[in-house]
Amino acid sequence: MLIMKESRKGKHRETPALSSPPPPFSPPIVVGIGASAGGLEALEQFFRNMSSDSGLAFVVIQHLSPDYKSLMVELISKYTSMPVYRIEDGMKVEPNSIYVIPPKHNVTLYYGHLYLHNQDHSKVLNLPIDIFLRSLAEDQGDRSIAIILSGTGSDGTLGIRAIKGAGGMVMVQDETTAKFDGMPRSAISTGLVDYILPPDQMPEALLKFLQHPYMKGGEANEQIVLKDQSVLLKILGILRERTNIDFTFYKPNTIVRRIERRMSIHQMDSADEYIRFLQESPTEVQTLYKDLLIGVTRFFRDVEAFETVAKKVICPLLEEKNPQEPVRVWSVGCSTGEEPYSLAMLFHEVMEQTDRYFDIKIFATDLDRNSIETAGIGIYPESIVTDVQPDRLARFFTHTENGYQVKESIRRLTIFAQHNIIRDPPFSKIDLLVCRNMLIYLQPGMQKKVLSLFEFALQPRGYLFLGSSESIGESLDQYETISSKWKIYRYNGTKILNRKTYFQLNGDRVAHTQAIYPILRKTMDLEEFLQEVTESAFTDYLPPSLIVNEAYEVVHTLKDPNRFLKIPTGRFTQNILKMVRPELAIALSTALHKAEKEKKEYRYRGLQVADENGSISVELIIRPVQERKGKKTYYVIIFQEQSTPCTEPGIPAPPDIESQYQQRIHDLEQELMFSRENLQATIEELEAANEELQATNEELIASNEELQSTNEELQSVNEELYTVNSEHQNKIEELTQLNNDLFNLLKNTDIGTLFLDKALRIRKFTPAISQVLNILETDTGRPIHHINHNLNYPNFFEDLSQVLADLKPLEQEVESKNGEWFIVRILPYRTIENIVDGLVVTVLNITERKKLEKQIERERDLLMLILDTSPIARAMVDKTGKIVYANKKAEEVLGLTRSEIHQRTYNDPAWKITDLAGNPIPDSELPFPTILRTKKPLKEYIHAIQWPDGRRVPLRISGVPLFGKESELIGAIFMIELMENS
Repeated sequence: MLIMKESRKGKHRETPALSSPPPPFSPPIVVGIGASAGGLEALEQFFRNMSSDSGLAFVVIQHLSPDYKSLMVELISKYTSMPVYRIEDGMKVEPNSIYVIPPKHNVTLYYGHLYLHNQDHSKVLNLPIDIFLRSLAEDQGDRSIAIILSGTGSDGTLGIRAIKGAGGMVMVQDETTAKFDGMPRSAISTGLVDYILPPDQMPEALLKFLQHPYMKGGEANEQIVLKDQSVLLKILGILRERTNIDFTFYKPNTIVRRIERRMSIHQMDSADEYIRFLQESPTEVQTLYKDLLIGVTRFFRDVEAFETVAKKVICPLLEEKNPQEPVRVWSVGCSTGEEPYSLAMLFHEVMEQTDRYFDIKIFATDLDRNSIETAGIGIYPESIVTDVQPDRLARFFTHTENGYQVKESIRRLTIFAQHNIIRDPPFSKIDLLVCRNMLIYLQPGMQKKVLSLFEFALQPRGYLFLGSSESIGESLDQYETISSKWKIYRYNGTKILNRKTYFQLNGDRVAHTQAIYPILRKTMDLEEFLQEVTESAFTDYLPPSLIVNEAYEVVHTLKDPNRFLKIPTGRFTQNILKMVRPELAIALSTALHKAEKEKKEYRYRGLQVADENGSISVELIIRPVQERKGKKTYYVIIFQEQSTPCTEPGIPAPPDIESQYQQRIHDLEQELMFSRENLQATIEELEAANEELQATNEELIASNEELQSTNEELQSVNEELYTVNSEHQNKIEELTQLNNDLFNLLKNTDIGTLFLDKALRIRKFTPAISQVLNILETDTGRPIHHINHNLNYPNFFEDLSQVLADLKPLEQEVESKNGEWFIVRILPYRTIENIVDGLVVTVLNITERKKLEKQIERERDLLMLILDTSPIARAMVDKTGKIVYANKKAEEVLGLTRSEIHQRTYNDPAWKITDLAGNPIPDSELPFPTILRTKKPLKEYIHAIQWPDGRRVPLRISGVPLFGKESELIGAIFMIELMENS
């Protein structure tokens, strides 16, 4: 049973204010379906195959004419048992239901309710699909689903970007199955689509995706990716190897959600299975990489925020700046370039308003090379009209067949480059730094370090513009707040950047990984190394032992070494020389230095250590161990108790404490002196090198900026030239083909044709025209009245002028001087724009037709003579029943003159037709209707007619049908005899 419901009338609801959202409730998953031209067939296939108890809610958004009464509710109801509603303002979304947009409105979703908005007809385009999908992404986040079906244009492209940015899923109709592939092709070109399927296969894929364990949620389906401690690290390793991007510093929850979403799409329950898939599929690696780097951006995102930037940042900045100094702007995480181009437009507008012009350099950087390439070209879909005001669209964009391209005057202000804020050095001397909604994806520690880089990059009194969800945290005292709502700050320039913090950003990745992913620590190199050392020590013997690094800091202990250690008072330190008991300090210090210098094991025996029961003899063993990767050296310190003094050769005797002290002091003094000298030299060299590097860096930055700008200009010029060249090439090919066609037409036609311009000069002609005009190839461009003709047509030139004046075509049959006949037609020559640009004269030889007409006329005269002299009365009737011919004998038989006969029809009432008994005969049974019906000859039909003098005479009639073209009956010929008893 089909169910169709209309929403109840008279219950219009206002959209609730953002400050007072409706009571929280758990809405169903909403699927936004965008369709346009050709979308009805796709919707039919989709809903025919969609289960009616899926628990989903479907919102169908179409392009509708304002004065069009949509029947979509009734049509969709034929294909599904789900209730179909026409949306009304404030309608609550229910599961297993379909909602259809009404004409003249746009629809948004807010807290599970649908709200209507009048369409804004002041804009060039209305894009209802983008509007709804953006609201769907904001309302449902990673639960949002978008489907794009057949349609023209690019509506939906910006909407699916918002859906993917929120972590949702996108399906698009396979463009080969779409009646109109504009919308599907535009969506697929973004590279953000999860499924590309025919409409009838979408429901199955959609339900499988939603039924995957990762999509159901709940405690029973905990994150499999993090169950195995090495899974996430392996996936990040594959990404780093294939894309050269390390996602270690990104928030793991975000990364895990995106990985789980990809596993749901591919219907994989095992993390190991997905890892194998990643290793075998470069395409999936790139897809996951794009999923992790999706930039949710658009032109003038948060319009009020950009208006605040123009008034409170750009205007004061340009007022304070010297026009001779460049204005440097850095847009971090620029994605596909909408943000830096928006800034460039603002700077351009402010400079025009103030009539003060500056050298503006906007550095726009992002991790994703594809996004940077897209931004550099500056072509965006037509759907940007929803974000860009019409006046800005007209001033700063050029409309192309692919959408809108940012004009060169704006592109020239912006320099795009691939840049990793975590790994690559920052730009310097920045007046305005924009980083919106990028920091929220980083770990708190990395956020702090990136903010310190921003302080390094900013000029004193430079501006910082962050996203609405970000803050500067502990650095608030370093900034003056310009707008707390839109997170705009001004750097006071008082803090000195910790250069060590900056240069250590790319330091020990293992340490950062341990800090960010504690659950993966067992996979780290240090832990593996410690495990190897432990196993070795346990294999040999199990005395109390310590492991220290190159700074003599304790990193691990074995067994219980506490009786050989003493916790120092004051600030705690991990240095073993501060922690070891005094009796062992000298020997341990000496042994460590020698082991470090000679790179071999060193021992001391017979060392006495005080104990509760007296003293014990200890053997001290220092064993250097190289890390597996050979980058670091660790030292294993072993305290081996001895029962008796050892006198083995080669083992040092217990040291003389006093002499050891003196020797150690002397060694330390010598080492300190050498260290001071080396340090001073190193400092001087470093200062000189730093100055040179700073100067070189500034020169390289300046050169890079110039090269980048030049490269952009050359690239732009090259693209424009390539486009123009392609267009010209196509035009040349078309013109060549047209010329060939025209040449063959003119050469081979038997119709003489003459083309004249508005001054009646010869433009073109066919060879056949030479039958009547004495014209040569060299006569092109000459006035027509200079040419002689062979026609008996004295008014030929006057008629040409007359047709050109009144634009009325003229046709004449004209005989030539050699006796041939021609039809001469004179017509206005009209262009594609219907503009008269001369005349066309055609001359058709009709000599043979004239001869044939004369022959037919002679034969007709002969036939008429034969018929007139025939002894048998004959008459001809046309297909309407009118008598059109009668011979002389017919006058005698019918008792009328031929002129009187021609005025009658076969059933004229004056005949008073009856049978021989005097009974009337129906019209349908008379001779002509019988022939008309049967289309066969009629023999000896007898009836009686009345003569004008009142006598009734019997007649015997025979007739044959006459046929024209295509066997069409055109009349009949009758032979009429007067019966003898008359």
